[in-house]
Amino acid sequence: MNIEKYLVLNKYLLSLFGVSDFRDLQEKLKDAPVGVDSDGRSNFINVLRSSFENLKLQEDVLLRYDDNIQSYVRKINYRREPVTLKYFQYLAVLFAEIVLDNLKNRKLEFLYDLNEFLENYKQGRDVEIIDAFTEDDLRKLPFWMATGSGKTLIMHINYYQFLNYRLFSPDNIILITPNEGLSRQHFEELKRSGIPCRLYTGSLAGGLRSENEVLVIEMTKFVEEKKGGGVTLPVEVFEGRNLIFVDEGHKGKKSEEQKWARLRNKLAENGFVFEYSATFGQILSESQPETLKEYAKSIVFDYSYKYFYLDGYGKDFSVLNVKQTKISEQEFQEGMFVANLLSFYEQVLAYEENKELAKEYNLEKPLWIFVGTTVTGRKEKSDVIQIVEFIKRVIHDEDWVGKWVGNILSGNTNLKDEDGKDVFQDRFQYLRKRGIELDDLYRRIFGGKGSLGLYELKNAEGELGLKAGENEYFGVINIGDVSDFKKQLEKKGILVEQDVFSSSLFDDIKKEGSKINILIGSKKFIEGWDTWRVSSMGLLNIGKGQGPQIIQLFGRGVRLKGKGMSLKRSGENSQVQLLEMLNIYGIRADYLSKFLEAIRREEVEFETIEIPAQPQHKEKWETLYTLSKPEKKFEEEEILRLEIDNRIYCTIDLLPRVSMYLSKERKEEGIKVEEIKPEVENLRFSEDIIDLLDWERIWQEIIEFKVQKAYWNLVLERDTLKSILLSDRYTILSLPEILEIKDEEDRKRLEDIALLIIKKYVDLFYRKNAKRFETKNLRYDKVRQLPLSLLSEGKQGYIVQIDKGKKKLVQEIRDLANDLEKLLKEENTNLPRVYFDGSLYVPILLQSKKIDKISPAGLVESEQDFVVELREYLKRHKDKFPAEVYLLRNYPFSGVGFQLQWAGFYPDFIMWIKEGSQQTIAFIDPKGLEHAKGLNSEKIKFAGFLDENDDPETVTIKKIEKSLCDKNIRLESFILSRTSYDDLRKGETNFPSIDEFMAHHVLFLSDANWPEKLISMMINKNPA
Repeated sequence: MNIEKYLVLNKYLLSLFGVSDFRDLQEKLKDAPVGVDSDGRSNFINVLRSSFENLKLQEDVLLRYDDNIQSYVRKINYRREPVTLKYFQYLAVLFAEIVLDNLKNRKLEFLYDLNEFLENYKQGRDVEIIDAFTEDDLRKLPFWMATGSGKTLIMHINYYQFLNYRLFSPDNIILITPNEGLSRQHFEELKRSGIPCRLYTGSLAGGLRSENEVLVIEMTKFVEEKKGGGVTLPVEVFEGRNLIFVDEGHKGKKSEEQKWARLRNKLAENGFVFEYSATFGQILSESQPETLKEYAKSIVFDYSYKYFYLDGYGKDFSVLNVKQTKISEQEFQEGMFVANLLSFYEQVLAYEENKELAKEYNLEKPLWIFVGTTVTGRKEKSDVIQIVEFIKRVIHDEDWVGKWVGNILSGNTNLKDEDGKDVFQDRFQYLRKRGIELDDLYRRIFGGKGSLGLYELKNAEGELGLKAGENEYFGVINIGDVSDFKKQLEKKGILVEQDVFSSSLFDDIKKEGSKINILIGSKKFIEGWDTWRVSSMGLLNIGKGQGPQIIQLFGRGVRLKGKGMSLKRSGENSQVQLLEMLNIYGIRADYLSKFLEAIRREEVEFETIEIPAQPQHKEKWETLYTLSKPEKKFEEEEILRLEIDNRIYCTIDLLPRVSMYLSKERKEEGIKVEEIKPEVENLRFSEDIIDLLDWERIWQEIIEFKVQKAYWNLVLERDTLKSILLSDRYTILSLPEILEIKDEEDRKRLEDIALLIIKKYVDLFYRKNAKRFETKNLRYDKVRQLPLSLLSEGKQGYIVQIDKGKKKLVQEIRDLANDLEKLLKEENTNLPRVYFDGSLYVPILLQSKKIDKISPAGLVESEQDFVVELREYLKRHKDKFPAEVYLLRNYPFSGVGFQLQWAGFYPDFIMWIKEGSQQTIAFIDPKGLEHAKGLNSEKIKFAGFLDENDDPETVTIKKIEKSLCDKNIRLESFILSRTSYDDLRKGETNFPSIDEFMAHHVLFLSDANWPEKLISMMINKNPA
């Protein structure tokens, strides 16, 4: 079932940006840098306001939203190590901001807009079940977010958003969690974000201790009617209008789901709910139309696991899909357990033999866990006992282990996949190459050999330790009811001794150097235990209707810190790929099938196909030159001291962000908003205002800014920061009232403005010197390698990922990948691609809605138009055109880039025209210009056409050419606009002519003669 098509509120919000699919936003924003620019605006808002032709939100509104979002982030950062929002977190908060603003300020128009959109949306889509929006539909905003995507941060920002818009004054603010473990975690996180809170511990005595306090409580503590004593609370205790936050409120089982829904709805009556879940995909279906309608009209943001995974976040995963065969249950279980053991041993080896690399990628020592979706029950205990018996047999029967290991590594078992192949045939490549010694396996996993011993830890409730002989503990069982479990073990002939000295082994797992390799029992894991070590997961009792719990288990298992805390995988065929993998096994076939069924509902099972690329014209690479960045790093080569630079000048434009503040203030004074006329002035701080600022706060924020920006070699002094504000190197463009101080709030606002000025100046100062260093060290270098993904066996090409459900398409593309003649020369729609004879590699893949991910990215429409129309032009004029023409797709970060003032610029293509010993190298970017201000875009100026008002130190391609001083090489830069000239000039006066654009190396793809003009400009000038 395609749930996404029903999410009509989310689809409406996407339409405000002129797109219909989240992937259109994803494609633009995923590579945008986090943080803010030197104007204090987020890099994400800059992309949003400049990349979408059909944007329906006005620029000043977007900037106001951005300013609000940054203020919320500053609040949650006040007491914690600063966080910066990733693009999907920013979008989630932005979508909530749009809805809350509309509910507060234009509710009736908003409902009308939604229903008008719904009527149009229904055309041609099978979503008739969705009826018209009412006010009640907008009392809840659920976020469908993958585990690990930062739901907690979004929740905290939503708290501040609600208080900002004040749809009503809540009588109670309640955060509802699934269990006590998560309640404690949320309580600690709320405190870190500066949010007043209390943890329910059985009594509400004393009432609220501070304004807007959040009560953290488990759903299980609520009842419809109180009977007797205990810690439960009837929902009627919380009368009035409540603001409710719900974390993972879905249990999966229908009876529990209905009970919880009734209680939540009673609490939220006439109030407002923010809800966060990774598991909507498990509970929404056409068979439950009322639940589907409720969430279809309220889910505000969808960043479910498939988007999280395709963005490269979290570990990769592998689940064995074993075909139902006639082998005995015992053989299945033995094979699965030993394979799971081998899989874990392989990861431990990879970690211990690559510790420095693992450290670089923030990878911790692997941990093998056995978990289920329930935390109690006889079935659970039976499964745990079976795992203990398998561990005992492994430790005691080396011959049995050796036999299974041999069969598994040789692909000679009775466990088959859907194609009838041995399920282990393509696994364990690292072990096969390295070889395996069982003595080493016993040492690394179990600490050595000896009889299995189980010990009840008297100092750690619910824990039993496992050890081999006299060696250290290698594992821990976390079971809850130990006494009953001991009886069950004794029936199996396994005795449990007592350990009165050792402390908790479970707590030891997270400590550096821990010897614990195996954790059995799921209670702590389900309750939100925070660990990054899990790399191998054995499934225990998986019951019916437990999809939400399965996805929560899965989500916790795939959490990954990533290099530089990016949360991202390092990519296919990387050196640490084995350690960035969650391997999932099950001792029973039905556990695996239930797990796979839940995973498939998330649409996260992808076939990964390698598409080989073939280099072309390799004999010419030695004669083709490109620009190469310096191997030296600015931050390592130079120490830079912040100082006043008379060639740096910055303007802080505060008009959009102060207009609302001043309008509100003047309305309170009885002045109509229409009568307010801006009296704009160029302002600066006076010395008496500077002395009133909290310089300790300013200093700490600038230090954090320096760390955030990674300006490691920048030396700061407090007096220099003051000197910036006292200097004439900036101006504040605003109304004069902005610098008035009437109260403490005004003083803090002026501190924020001071920080904006200092940050912008520091940013400009550092970038200028970094640009100078990089430009000075640029050099010509021969083309040596292609900017493609590394495939297996050292080849290069693309990595394509497709939903496994599209079996026909998967097979067709696999066949194509094995047929080089068709792949390289033909063009078809199964794997859209374009052939260009002058390209330095083929094929050139195109973006496609059928394919979930292409790495590196395929061409978008404007890039495809550029390649195809250039190709056709060259075909038509090949007899008149003797020069050699070559083309190379250029990629962000891995390709050739230039540090402009506002950001890095990575043109999409590098094109060579070569005649004899002379060549022209053009950097070409086929992009929209709908938000460019005439000819003032930095990308346009990069071509080398500066006017008298431009900074003489502005980087241009012609300056780079001059500095490199090679008479046989000429450098050029071109923008090919997909926006037509007529669309660009709409509503503009004194707009540059089309000839002026051409003179500045801007051509229009709508102009049929652009290829001729491009070629002409590249060949009709003499090299410098």
